[in-house]
Amino acid sequence: MNNFNTIQALIRDLPVAFDTEQVSLGEAYNRVLRQDIFADMDMPPFHKSAMDGYACHFEDIGNTLEILEVIQAGMTAKIPVGKNQCVKIMTGAAVPDGCDCVFKLEESEQVDDAYVRCTNSKTSMNICYRGEDYHSGELLISKGTIINTPQMAVLAGAGQTAIEVCKAPKITLIATGSELVDPSKKPESGQIRNSNASQVISQLSKMNLEVIENLTLADDYQKLMEAFDAALDKSDIVIFTGGASVGDFDFIPEILKEKDFKIFWDRTGIKPGNPMTFSQKDDKFVIGLSGNPVSSLAQFELIAKPVIYRLMGASYRPLRFRASLAFDYFRKKADRLAIVPVLINEEGQISEIPFHGSAHINALVSANALLEVPLNVTNLKKGETAHVRPL
Repeated sequence: MNNFNTIQALIRDLPVAFDTEQVSLGEAYNRVLRQDIFADMDMPPFHKSAMDGYACHFEDIGNTLEILEVIQAGMTAKIPVGKNQCVKIMTGAAVPDGCDCVFKLEESEQVDDAYVRCTNSKTSMNICYRGEDYHSGELLISKGTIINTPQMAVLAGAGQTAIEVCKAPKITLIATGSELVDPSKKPESGQIRNSNASQVISQLSKMNLEVIENLTLADDYQKLMEAFDAALDKSDIVIFTGGASVGDFDFIPEILKEKDFKIFWDRTGIKPGNPMTFSQKDDKFVIGLSGNPVSSLAQFELIAKPVIYRLMGASYRPLRFRASLAFDYFRKKADRLAIVPVLINEEGQISEIPFHGSAHINALVSANALLEVPLNVTNLKKGETAHVRPL
């Protein structure tokens, strides 16, 4: 299978795979919500002043009004407000019963210590009415939402201090390749530093997910099999980087078949981004990413991340939008969806950066987005619009 859109449809059909757990409000940020959140009261719970000013009856605007008391936020009126009377009121304070207007301090004229007059006969009401934001029993946040900063405020406002979220899956990362050495070592002839592991770990970290074990292994079938068995014993998801191709020492597809894993796809339909595997056996999942860093990044952002979020029960929709190109783009072959590292400049246009293919890791340093060039499209002209995904 190599159709990107077909893969996205398969992802949407995946069942939720992981259990829930209850966390405190302080631990809920960037977790996947697994319950609907309903309002337990109206918000605001009372008519409240939107301004510092004077609360009165609108029919008395223009008259000289007697000031009965001062009401701060958190207080309520002690004296009923009658005709040609008012209270001085602060922003957020409860508007006294019967008052239907708050005129701003800037629209007031002090007659003396006890009396005030509104100078704007067409003043706004300046009241936030009870239930204006939401009513008791109203759905506030849907199950599957990834809890971000706005949701944290709503959860707190709804009194939610014990929240059902998806348990974070346990993840083992295995980078394969006899040429790989630790980033702390200087590579000898024929060797390269393992950059993919750090990249994938950072991508998982943005999802609030941790890697419980990070391994770098040579292309040795038996050792890979042993490490895979051990990883399956303690992990929900195993992510490989490298070893998923069709070379003499690319063993991951062979291992998956021997272990009787169901392989959903082994081609992606994106470039760079082949090959890549996703497979399952019972409650264990395996994601095989490319050994080339740009391919690996694109595979994770466009496919692996949606897969993991789907298994966690998240209603994940990646941010992508159309912007105009500041350069002419051309490619010879258009048999796959092209993913190109680009820069969204200060004018909101898509700017070109040097990019030499799937192994060009330095292209990622100045990129802040990925340009999508659709299947069967060989060129895009300067000024045309295309989809981009922020990084």
